[in-house]
Amino acid sequence: MASCGERTKTGAEQGNREQVVDSLAGQTTGGADTLGMPATVAEIRQAHAAIVTKLGEGRLDSTSFSYSCDDEKNGTVSYYSDNGQLRMVVHRYNEYDHYSAEDTYFVQDSTLFFAFLKRVAWSFTSGPEGATKDDITELRVYVVDQQPVQCLEKKFTVHSHADSNPTSEEVPSREVDCIAMNRVIDPYRALLKHQHHPTAGCLGE
Repeated sequence: MASCGERTKTGAEQGNREQVVDSLAGQTTGGADTLGMPATVAEIRQAHAAIVTKLGEGRLDSTSFSYSCDDEKNGTVSYYSDNGQLRMVVHRYNEYDHYSAEDTYFVQDSTLFFAFLKRVAWSFTSGPEGATKDDITELRVYVVDQQPVQCLEKKFTVHSHADSNPTSEEVPSREVDCIAMNRVIDPYRALLKHQHHPTAGCLGE
């Protein structure tokens, strides 16, 4: 990742490409820019696809910074822009030793329209010495007029010593009750505060 305020070309984009492309788990449609704010789930998928396409082509500028909060929460925040307009924010972080997360926010006209929230909790498990498992939860939140209109969840487990493991693409989504919008928008707004004022300490979420 780039240091505070350092502009990169494609390195960070390449590191994020696989996860971001999968954030809609194959549900994107089209790749052209959407005119205006997405107002339906279909339009959200189209706007998401346009951003992912530009990311994959290295057409988004990025800045990043890393932080450590009281040695309990450590992470990296990356901002992706298109012609000076913010399009995506990616927040990767770890809390203590057994939990990590990645929050990706998609933006148009300075407004959040889609969030992909991934949580990974790992633990030791039965089997060969040192065997572990990752319990993974992915939540996709479609947002219209600052309110969630659809939420899709995937849950699956990856075992370190398994011959094969499920991938996100193979696991079906299920529609779930949406979480309170403040649990999505408040962390996003906290990250926005640091876009031009990065910090090495706590984010103040």
